[in-house]
Amino acid sequence: MTTENRPFYEEYKPEQFSWRVRKVYNWRGGFEFLIELHQLDGCESFGETMREAKVGLKESLHLWIRTHGQQQLPDIRDGAHLIYLDPPMQMEEFEYINRELKKLKG
Repeated sequence: MTTENRPFYEEYKPEQFSWRVRKVYNWRGGFEFLIELHQLDGCESFGETMREAKVGLKESLHLWIRTHGQQQLPDIRDGAHLIYLDPPMQMEEFEYINRELKKLKG
């Protein structure tokens, strides 16, 4: 497929944005990695390994652009991107989230 025939959103790559990376609990009681594109609310990916999370991030970015539109993207900068390493999720936070989700179920 030539550059002219590619969908516009394929021009963008996760590496063009700042990332937030965090180790979080999963529903099985283990850990997984969360990568979120810092400037794009809700654009995130999970994986049992960083590699899996990075692969999913590309698809998440493309879906975000298709949903919100290319015009909603922040200015793209060339060069290195920032990676913020957040502390791992604590059990108290995990339990709080689950309590809140149970309240939503009614």
